[in-house]
Amino acid sequence: MRSMIARGAVAALAATTLAGSFAGSASAQQTVHTKKTVHSQKARATKKSPKLDGGCNFINNGRKTAGVACFKKKGDRVWLRDKARDGMRIEVRGSVNSKGQPGFRCYGNYKGGWKVCNFDRKMAEGHVFLWYVTKWKGSKLKGTSGEKMMQT
Repeated sequence: MRSMIARGAVAALAATTLAGSFAGSASAQQTVHTKKTVHSQKARATKKSPKLDGGCNFINNGRKTAGVACFKKKGDRVWLRDKARDGMRIEVRGSVNSKGQPGFRCYGNYKGGWKVCNFDRKMAEGHVFLWYVTKWKGSKLKGTSGEKMMQT
């Protein structure tokens, strides 16, 4: 009796293995995950400053402005400025609605002054850049602004 059960189990295992080797079978199909491209840059300090207009976004720390970021279509530049001396850093994150929806991340440190990231050769022209400002303390997200949509 045991040998009949053992042979049946071996036969079932062989059948399962064989079925899995066929390309069209459900067990042989694999989910293919495409890796999303994220262009990440550390912002460089600059003595210039952008014009504060509708292309800028703010993040608050209670009643005060913790940071400001601006996107300028000319040169696909992201400007950011940490305005609070609270030990947190400001980042801009977003994506462009072009092929593959590449992501973009511009980060600075907690020190004040304007900084800039240049994504000129990375962003597709004539698309929409959906972005927002975040503030971080170490690896912990402490706040997020509303989203902005800008033409690249």
